[in-house]
Amino acid sequence: SKTGLKFGSLILQAAMGQRASKRDGRRSIATPGSSFLNGAARPESKAEEPTTPSIKVQYPFRCEDRSKIPDELLEGPFEDFGISEDVYATFYLLARNATPDMYSISPFKNPDVLYPPSVQNSTTWIDCGNSTAVAALHQKGLLSFPSRESCESAASPAFEVDVRGQTVMMHTLETSTEFYHQVFASGNATVFLLRFICCTWVFSQVYLQEFRSVRALLRYHDFSRWFLPLKGEEVRNSWAICIPIIQYMVLQCITIVSFLVICAFDEPFDIVMNSLAFTFIAEVGSVFNDPLVHRMANTCIKDLPEGYPVIKYLYPEYQLSNAVNDDGTYTDGGWYICEEEEKAGLLSDYRVRHNEAAYPQQHRRAKVFLEILIFALPAFCILLGAWHSHCREEPNAKECHLEHLRFPRFDL
Repeated sequence: SKTGLKFGSLILQAAMGQRASKRDGRRSIATPGSSFLNGAARPESKAEEPTTPSIKVQYPFRCEDRSKIPDELLEGPFEDFGISEDVYATFYLLARNATPDMYSISPFKNPDVLYPPSVQNSTTWIDCGNSTAVAALHQKGLLSFPSRESCESAASPAFEVDVRGQTVMMHTLETSTEFYHQVFASGNATVFLLRFICCTWVFSQVYLQEFRSVRALLRYHDFSRWFLPLKGEEVRNSWAICIPIIQYMVLQCITIVSFLVICAFDEPFDIVMNSLAFTFIAEVGSVFNDPLVHRMANTCIKDLPEGYPVIKYLYPEYQLSNAVNDDGTYTDGGWYICEEEEKAGLLSDYRVRHNEAAYPQQHRRAKVFLEILIFALPAFCILLGAWHSHCREEPNAKECHLEHLRFPRFDL
């Protein structure tokens, strides 16, 4: 009967640590989502998904007790979005889901969360006694001082030659030119076209995939700050917002350095190989995430309070058992929802169903600013690098002296 099923559901909820109502006067036990009632009490062997439908009463979502579903979760229309499965997102989820009763995100307290996973060389022969040649090398930045002593300390003796009846010791000066000194310093039209193509290739990878991950994490952060209190959880570990910011800084550095290096080489083979290398570096977070997710999804949280079922750190894939118990009853207090439900919640740890208009988007402006910056900053660095390289080769050029640079004047 319905009464019997409801009574059985209440007993099961109490045994599995479901959150009790205030009227019961019992201690509330919060699991990162009762969601982790993922059928987590099942043994390691794969069990069949629950097939018994939950009792429904004229609602477009599942529930056992309508009063346990906050009204804020039901304000539609809804849309789904996901965060990328890379090491940044996984670290963010582990940090955000950590609670004092469950586990610590600190690797010192909880070892389970610790998972160790020049563009041109040249050789110059010089007579250090020739003040004109020494001054020329100093002007190019190859010698610290335009003196014979500076030349002899930086260069190595090579051989002796007879110059107009005098024996002169020739020295060898070996230098390496850093990439930021050679931006657009050489190359023909074909090389410039190839540089443009490779820079576009790297930027497309960074912007369309990696920067998209940063934006998704910022959206997830706004959602979690709204969603967790509705589930009776305190928002903890707010420093987790630093993770997408760090990811963005890494992507910005990769983009700038890759552009400068690509524009510094003048050999087509070197240009293409460097663009491939930087593309791989940008994808490192995704490449090494698979073993990390597999490990955390199969590692059980230790030393849980009495009454908790077996719970794992992550549930990365959608499963009906995330929201439905083995007997077919629905976990009203859980974080997870089913595909057919019209309700805000988690479809998996990496997928969210929400109505963006139902809660404040605190990082909306930050996302716009970061998007503008990822276009503007690499372009500015390329122009600055080209100006620096040009002035290094021709230090007496008019445009290389700040007093000759004209900036727009604004009358106040």
